[in-house]
Amino acid sequence: MVFVEIPDHRAAVDVIVKRMSSFRIVCAAAIALRLLGGVAQAQGKGKGNGGVPPGLAKKGGLPPGQAKKLYRPDEGVVVLRDVFSRHGYRVIRTVNDGDARVVYYRLGNGSLRRAIVRPGTEQLVFVNVPDVLLREVLIRLY
Repeated sequence: MVFVEIPDHRAAVDVIVKRMSSFRIVCAAAIALRLLGGVAQAQGKGKGNGGVPPGLAKKGGLPPGQAKKLYRPDEGVVVLRDVFSRHGYRVIRTVNDGDARVVYYRLGNGSLRRAIVRPGTEQLVFVNVPDVLLREVLIRLY
């Protein structure tokens, strides 16, 4: 066996030790980032049913102020009565018809008409209401 003597073997050993210690530091940092990154990633993935965060699931799935108000036909009848009276129509009576409400009213000339207020998918549906009055009712509701 032939040994080659390194002129300054202490310097070479110091370089190897420094490289090993920097390698250990890099490995330790990579492991720490991996562990901490997994925890941080898990915090953002806390979705409940249907991809809705648990806090919002208790409130109907939408942040406050984002949900549209769903009006009942009774609320539509109240607005319709008010608009009719402002324009000189006289409401005779209101009748329940399942989910719908039928409003009987008289025009200025005395003829009897009926309007129907029923729930729709996104807003109330008004049938047999004059267009000008319908616009005013919808503006007041929505």
